[in-house]
Amino acid sequence: MSQISIVGLGPGSFGQLTVETLELLQNENKNYFRTAVHPVVKELEKRGIAYCSFDVLYEDCECFEDVYESIAEQLVKKAEAGQPLIYAVPGNPLFGEQSVINLMRKCQEKDISYQIYSGVSFVDISMTALKEDPVNGLKIIDAFEMNEQIPDKTMGNLVTQVFNRHMASEVKLSLLDYYPDDYPVVLLINAGIPGQELIKEVPLCQMDWVEEINHLTTLYIPPDKNDLRSYQKLLEIMGILRSPEGCPWDRKQTHESLKAYLLEETYEVMDAIETEDTENLIEELGDLLFQIVFHAQLGREEGLFTFNDVLEGINQKMVRRHPHVFMATEEISTEKVLSNWDEIKKTEKQTQTISDEMERIPKAFTALMEACKVQSKAAKVGFDWKDPLDALKKVAEEEQEVRVEILKKCPDKLEEELGDLLFAVVNVVRLAKIQPEIALRKATQKFIMRFKEMEKITLNEQKSMLDYDLDGLEQLWQLVKSLKN
Repeated sequence: MSQISIVGLGPGSFGQLTVETLELLQNENKNYFRTAVHPVVKELEKRGIAYCSFDVLYEDCECFEDVYESIAEQLVKKAEAGQPLIYAVPGNPLFGEQSVINLMRKCQEKDISYQIYSGVSFVDISMTALKEDPVNGLKIIDAFEMNEQIPDKTMGNLVTQVFNRHMASEVKLSLLDYYPDDYPVVLLINAGIPGQELIKEVPLCQMDWVEEINHLTTLYIPPDKNDLRSYQKLLEIMGILRSPEGCPWDRKQTHESLKAYLLEETYEVMDAIETEDTENLIEELGDLLFQIVFHAQLGREEGLFTFNDVLEGINQKMVRRHPHVFMATEEISTEKVLSNWDEIKKTEKQTQTISDEMERIPKAFTALMEACKVQSKAAKVGFDWKDPLDALKKVAEEEQEVRVEILKKCPDKLEEELGDLLFAVVNVVRLAKIQPEIALRKATQKFIMRFKEMEKITLNEQKSMLDYDLDGLEQLWQLVKSLKN
């Protein structure tokens, strides 16, 4: 069984072909090229170097993945037959060459020896053309994976395989999620090829207008040092605010002192959702995120945790709690999803009983939220009403008990019975599949709006609310109700 030599032809110019690779190609070994569509190939032909290319596969196969897999399979079969061979690819064999990755995997599976010979990569020549040092930061992205790879705006991004205007258009659409449409980008066309190199800076929205785009095109996106769309920028701002040169108020805050603000921002987000105010929702979600980053900064200063720990924790949890998405092969019902979630959560929290779960409900919950959660936990073992109407009977029962205690004028017992009444009402609301916290908030807002209309009526009559007795106020209330209905 022979060895496979894997070589790189460089990014384009014959002068970028290594002496080592040229000598290998000139030996008696059989040469196989991934593609003959490469500037250096013509120069090799002039020197009498024979080869076979896999270009026909690009027409026969449905997608590039099939092409690269087929290449690897064919090369392995030839190697198993005892044929010494060389496989040559554009650039450097280990820079964006999926066919090489596939070939190495199959060689390992078949116990076939292989050796990789480095070549000049498109990265080398691109950085030279740009006069940029990649040490300052560089992320390389495959154009075919733009939906999976997020650009890092703190550094330069090099997008490879922008081989035609259609691909340039697809890349542009992906990048517009992260950059403004007028953001300057650089197209590197035929980089490093004397007399053919074209470096063109254009606004992002116009990058697919460039007619010269070809199979030797790479896109460079400069770093955005003033990026206001990245979480890194928010972390930077937070760090400045907490620094000795920062804000005196921000420097004084603690986890404890920020609790009220965290709750406040949460409710403001809820209000924006309820009012369907998109612009306000964007702002309030930002305020809420700032509170999270604030707590993460405090954790960092205390040496306890960082924002990255927060990200890692939630990413792990979401994957762990969604095995039906990230591990399972079959679709499951919503009910099964919820059941799995509870079981996974129970394991994580090390809870053994339902009462353990009840006791772990956050104490910061409002009373309505806590009551609803407790009832939902009890429902897991069947301790629940069948429907809201059944639960409503319990409300009537508790109402009678409240009535008795009011007449007795016993404050402690009355408090207990009123609590039971509220708990029973929450049961009705929950079984009706309505959130009691939201329902009560809406009822309160409705009361405010109606009361406001009552005040308007009295002002129009040049009166005060105090000029009306209770019957008069009730009449005003019914009038407002009828107008609104």
